[in-house]
Amino acid sequence: MDNRSFTGNLAQRLGCDAATAARLLEGFSMILREQCGEENRVAIPGFGTFEGIKHDEEITTDLVSGKRMLLPPSIEVRFSAGGMLRKRMKGGKK
Repeated sequence: MDNRSFTGNLAQRLGCDAATAARLLEGFSMILREQCGEENRVAIPGFGTFEGIKHDEEITTDLVSGKRMLLPPSIEVRFSAGGMLRKRMKGGKK
């Protein structure tokens, strides 16, 4: 499902227009970026948890050229599905 289909589906389920659904999604993604960027967790009951994990800078070697490069620090966002979502994905009770 692409972004346009997802937004349209969400708008239909919420009973609003696509522009409102898009604003809701943008607001949600802004909260995730802010909180995970600060290495906080964002837990959504019945769905799962998003968590920001910081990776320190590291030195790596390019396999082709053999040059050493410094990779800057970064933050990875990890998602852990909640128990209810895992149950639903396995065909459990809705």
